[in-house]
Amino acid sequence: MKKNINRLLVHLINLALRLLGSYAQNKFIKILDEATANLKNGVLARVTETIPTKRGDIQFYCLDELPLWRARTLLTKEPETIEWIDTFSENDTFWDIGANIGIYSLYAGIAKNIHVLAFEPSSSNYILINRNIEINKLSESMKAYCLAFSNTTSLNELKMQNTSFGGALSSFAVPIDHDGNTFEPKFLQGMLGLSIDFFISTFSPSIPNHIKIDVDGIEDQIVHGAAKTFADPRLKSLSIELDENRPDYTNKVIKNIERAGLTLKSQRHASMFDESPYSGIFNYLFTRK
Repeated sequence: MKKNINRLLVHLINLALRLLGSYAQNKFIKILDEATANLKNGVLARVTETIPTKRGDIQFYCLDELPLWRARTLLTKEPETIEWIDTFSENDTFWDIGANIGIYSLYAGIAKNIHVLAFEPSSSNYILINRNIEINKLSESMKAYCLAFSNTTSLNELKMQNTSFGGALSSFAVPIDHDGNTFEPKFLQGMLGLSIDFFISTFSPSIPNHIKIDVDGIEDQIVHGAAKTFADPRLKSLSIELDENRPDYTNKVIKNIERAGLTLKSQRHASMFDESPYSGIFNYLFTRK
């Protein structure tokens, strides 16, 4: 049966080639040759990119150009985040909220003595982060969860500006971007939202020693829903991406974090963003004295 199907496919391909002009034939053959060369165990082998770091090599499964760019800029896009992760102690637990394809989760976890929980609501990115955990053999120390954090428990939607692999700028429940402006979603993905405090009290996960928050719009809601967790002395540090061009909003978020006993230590971003539309976006790092 399988041989007959293969013969039929070959016959159809030959028929299609005879119907095409010489230029189209050559183009088709080139594409077919590239696909055949890259095919391995049913998936495209070329999508795996290896990034060397001082913590060890990290492999990334990149189904498109954007995940590939994220992998290749691991060490340069947010050098302040890399430096922060390098300060983590052995056996610490790191929560990566808005993990995307998991580049910082993987960097933290590759040392194998850091326990990582990565949270990413986008279904496209959730596929990649789990494949990245698999190919780096980190499934014992790193887990990814497809859920959104907010200030309440609700069954709602992820308002997505795009659904591409490695895409960002989506928002849970409300279509608000990092500038505080509303946007028209291109896709509404069903999603469960929980507060951090509720998630911990209900499921008893490993308590975070370090938290990274990069969610592009509802940081205030997440912080509001994590008051108890942020006050827990086991939480040593917190990095959150905020826009200094929204001073009222950003200052409110900062004050709520500081009420939990954390102190603002630095406000940094890479120089590549200085002249970009994201020039006001910084990673605000808080630590507990």
